[in-house]
Amino acid sequence: MRHVFAYVCVFFLVSCCQAHAAEVDSEALDRYPGPDWEHKKPSEVGFDEKSLYQLLPKVGIGGVIIRHGYQVASWGNLNTAVQTASMGKSFTSTCLGLAVDAGLVRLDDPVWKTWTGEGDLSHPHKYLNFGHHRQLTWRHFANMTSGFPDVDLSRPDGEMGDQTYNYAHRPPGEEYEYSDPGMWRYSQSLTKLWAKDLKTLLDEKIFQYLGVPAGRWGWMPGKAVHDNLLYPFWPGYGRYLDPPWEIDGNVIRAGPGWVVISASDAARFGYLFLRNGRWKGRQLVSESWIRQTRSRQSRRPGASGGEDYSLNWWLPGQGVQEARGANINWQAVSRISIVPEYDLVVATIRTNYVATKVVSSTYFGPQYQGDRDWIFRVLQTIVR
Repeated sequence: MRHVFAYVCVFFLVSCCQAHAAEVDSEALDRYPGPDWEHKKPSEVGFDEKSLYQLLPKVGIGGVIIRHGYQVASWGNLNTAVQTASMGKSFTSTCLGLAVDAGLVRLDDPVWKTWTGEGDLSHPHKYLNFGHHRQLTWRHFANMTSGFPDVDLSRPDGEMGDQTYNYAHRPPGEEYEYSDPGMWRYSQSLTKLWAKDLKTLLDEKIFQYLGVPAGRWGWMPGKAVHDNLLYPFWPGYGRYLDPPWEIDGNVIRAGPGWVVISASDAARFGYLFLRNGRWKGRQLVSESWIRQTRSRQSRRPGASGGEDYSLNWWLPGQGVQEARGANINWQAVSRISIVPEYDLVVATIRTNYVATKVVSSTYFGPQYQGDRDWIFRVLQTIVR
């Protein structure tokens, strides 16, 4: 009942927000940051300033709110780059979007036609032309419906530590799994498709135009996640990642996440999506791909009604689009929230949105509902 009540409250709050939505200033569509974001007071771009400031988190590496291309609020250090857990899934899907834009593949192409894994993967039952994998498409990977099992985080010697377990256990498309080790096979396949390190790809196709030098952000290699203890609470985490660690001499980035980035630079990535893939007159990602990321393609089930998902982006409702990930050690969340209707981007790195309390069991603990609703409360502070 408590979950149902919370869900109804979210719907009511967001419905109220929609009633106060403002049209985007045409000048804002051509406004992009230089080396730094241009500043405005929240009240100058339509916020109830006092109400907004009351919502700003007190605990976090960094966070920034961008509206109409202006920085209107921030906290922490905006230039500190740290590991952002699953937020990086949206970076992986952007590599796929670029491939679709370039005509290298279509979303519903079988992945095995690009890479079977034969001779590279450790066991024949992992080959992508074997068993359920023959039906596996790029869309399945990006929507977390690949048929790969959920990662067992319940004990150090669980399935997460068994590399032989990382294969499709059921036909693709049947069930959503968020902790899907198929994301690793996805990044391996994308590396083969592009014949290039995926970070290098994004530097060349995206980040150099956003004004983000290659040395200012990072993306952990899969082997580094496998070999290092990222989350002491889950000692075996990352052990499900399996060779190969490189394909054709190109390091394979950790497709399930672990991008290292600052709040300010994450906001630039989000702003690219807010502007429908366009940056200073250059179409970096097709508008067609951006539209697809905003349209439900799968759904995570849950006690509060679940949540829509599309191409490695969350769709929590009423036009909000999010990339997010929980950092388990910090019990805090990194997220990029994009709200086209309000011309808004919010980027936060390792932030606890309920700082007066401890998130008792990471992202899906009792405070999860309050954390998820935070962006909706921000929208409430926008007035006409």
